[in-house]
Amino acid sequence: MIEQAVRPEVRSMARPRHGGDVWQHDNIKDYSSNVNPLGAPPRLAEYIAEAARDLHNYPDDSSARLKDAIAGRYGVGADNVIVGAGSAELIRLFPEVFVSPGDRVIMPRPTFSEYGFACQLMGARLIDHLLPEDRGFALDVAELIGRLDGAKAVYVCNPNNPTSRMVGRNDLLDLIEEAERKGVLAFLDETLLELSPRSEELSMVHEVGSHENLFIIRSFTKSFAMPGIRVGYGFGSKELLRYLEAGRLTWNLGTIEQRVASRLMEDEQDHVARAVSMLDEEKRRMHSRVEALMGRVPLPDSYFFFAPLDELGASSEQFRATMLRHGVLVRDCSSFGGACSQYTRFCVKTPGKDDEFLAALSLAVDDMQEGRS
Repeated sequence: MIEQAVRPEVRSMARPRHGGDVWQHDNIKDYSSNVNPLGAPPRLAEYIAEAARDLHNYPDDSSARLKDAIAGRYGVGADNVIVGAGSAELIRLFPEVFVSPGDRVIMPRPTFSEYGFACQLMGARLIDHLLPEDRGFALDVAELIGRLDGAKAVYVCNPNNPTSRMVGRNDLLDLIEEAERKGVLAFLDETLLELSPRSEELSMVHEVGSHENLFIIRSFTKSFAMPGIRVGYGFGSKELLRYLEAGRLTWNLGTIEQRVASRLMEDEQDHVARAVSMLDEEKRRMHSRVEALMGRVPLPDSYFFFAPLDELGASSEQFRATMLRHGVLVRDCSSFGGACSQYTRFCVKTPGKDDEFLAALSLAVDDMQEGRS
């Protein structure tokens, strides 16, 4: 009976898989989730305690102070900002508002699985745009533009998860403008861009006022290393956000989330800047040592590695299991499909933590080589 009552789109769906599941293991160091390696700002507990003094009232449903803080940080109007319970809520909200059953949605692959999951939930017809392994999984924007006819929306993650590849600003602008001419919505995920030194150069946030079809998401999770407090935010034209606001969940952010996020946005940008500087230097140091152990590994555009495992003769699942035996959690990329089952993803951290990772990697490589001999 229950199965017959379920919408057809939901019956065969399985939840997306993610990294960061360190809670399933004891004494494991997590290199699978791409968060600020400096951790949360030292005053985070103080901000939470301050906010917790006012839990007897309903939270502000408009999140006005937080929107003002975000708008001030990025130099846009508060009416160009929307907030959600993590970027995950905004990823779900976008197709809930704009995608109808049968709509064509262009989705580069591999990429973050929540986009496709949310669109399929609304009955979308996903059109995969495969990123070629022989070109380093780079997105050819001209090819993507060629597939826009008849689509409702196109998705781009910049830098892409899991491949760590970035798309240039001019290419993104070409895509957004051509999509707008064809009546196609453009969903751009900049969640991982915040911890890159190229964030200001590549961000399209200042384009939302002049491109009605553009929606951009970012998050506090990565930049402030607080995935346990769910706060995400997005940028769009006033008209686009009017509809997203109409469809969002009432009181989607509690008082603690709103007030803590406001303080972080207003007072803790130096914390993010310190991480950006360290990560850019550290990924270059780490790259040469990773290649010495694993063979050819591309230098990532971002602050996390997407490393082939062919020279080690291991699958992504096998590599994860071997690293776990040495106390380190990496991302099993097989859930991204296709060639990703022969790749692993791990993040850059502080120099000391990266040395711990490299020591574990050396032991894991020895284990795999012994297993093949």
